Amino acid sequence: MTEETPAELFGGPTKRFFVSMLTRDIELDDAILDLVDNCIDGAMRTTSAALDSDKPYAGFRADLTVTPEKFEISDNCGGIPSDYIEEAFQLGRPNIKKDGDLPTVGMYGIGMKRAIFKMGKTATVFSNADDGAFHVDYSAQWLNPENTEWTLPISRQGRKNGDNGVRILVSDLKDEISKAFSNKSFLNRLMAGIQDHFGYLMQKGFEVSVNGVDLVPKTLGLYTSAHSGESEIRPFDYSGLFDSVEIRVTVGFFRALVREAEIDKETEAPVDAEAAGISVVCNDRVILLGDRTIKTGWGDAGVPRYHPQFRSIAGLIEFRSNDAEKLPISTTKRGLDAGSDVYFAARKAVTEGLKTFTSFTNRFKGIESEANEFFAKSARSDVKTTIRLAQEHGTQVRGANAKKYVPVLPEPTNKESRKRISFIRPDDEVRAVSEYLFQDSGQQPSIVGAECFDRFLKEARK
Repeated sequence: MTEETPAELFGGPTKRFFVSMLTRDIELDDAILDLVDNCIDGAMRTTSAALDSDKPYAGFRADLTVTPEKFEISDNCGGIPSDYIEEAFQLGRPNIKKDGDLPTVGMYGIGMKRAIFKMGKTATVFSNADDGAFHVDYSAQWLNPENTEWTLPISRQGRKNGDNGVRILVSDLKDEISKAFSNKSFLNRLMAGIQDHFGYLMQKGFEVSVNGVDLVPKTLGLYTSAHSGESEIRPFDYSGLFDSVEIRVTVGFFRALVREAEIDKETEAPVDAEAAGISVVCNDRVILLGDRTIKTGWGDAGVPRYHPQFRSIAGLIEFRSNDAEKLPISTTKRGLDAGSDVYFAARKAVTEGLKTFTSFTNRFKGIESEANEFFAKSARSDVKTTIRLAQEHGTQVRGANAKKYVPVLPEPTNKESRKRISFIRPDDEVRAVSEYLFQDSGQQPSIVGAECFDRFLKEARK
């Protein structure tokens, strides 16, 4: 007897896809950052302060315990109210507009679940909110990729005394996660990631601790001076609106120009370039930090590729919208959608800013000390909270709902054409020449090279 073809086919996902496969798309520290981001979303829903005020998140915090024995994150950010419970535990958000009046970045509804799947063999989520408390257990059986059961047990109680908030406890860690949590370098990287990625939200009052250590926000400051008709060190600044998304682009110098000796050192042994490069911020979350690639305009549209001589240049691209779907972000909340129209509009402004400051750097190549006199007349100011050059003194951008401020930067007093000579030789040979010239084998390579050139120039001009 021929078996009839079924009239319907199951087109949904398997549990293995979520529990085993989806977790491969995210690094461990990024999964934890997703949990911190959820705490901030709770603070946004709970705070009575205007979100555009100076410290709307004052008093709200998230505390993380990260040890080889357990992972725990707890907050005082309002808990999960009854009308959010079902969506909080579904894999995927059915109603993306539910937070439509909040500048969040959560769209996909997978962050908490993916983090639990990533870390634990079992886990429990506790919540205390104004309209009641509950806890949900993820058992080892439920988390088994072969188990087809999707229903989660929930235990509801009345509201408990104490702060309203959420606590996630993973007391049975996967072996590889326990090993990672015992690694000091991982913990340092995690803490630095929180300081970097949530620095602007922490600047607005939100607090985070890891293993009892209160973290300090990291934000970008650029050299600027009061607006005037004089040529001084100021950043390029752009402010506009594209498809209901607010865009700000600010590019400038976060430090004085790099000297020749520093360039030589970087060429021989690359080091961390501190804050150099372009960072991208969506609704106060940093999703790309210190990028120095074509993604943010380096090496494109007349901008030179990043080179150690440009280590003084940094910038910020900021997007704000209450509609998270319009932001150029990926599911990890820290991945950039560089192909989106709104990002393309911002990137055009970035390339103009980069050309302004790479050109300045090139004009002062070899005479950095002269340029650095101008830095002494200016001071670093926080980009997000104090620099408003486009809004206050900018000119209208043709064909766009935007204004930009292009600084008039100082020019060298000596405009004689100058060239940089750079080459690499084995260390023992450089030390031998240094000993011959200075009776000291430890002189900087740039000094050795300059002395060689000066001696032969003197001979050539005889």
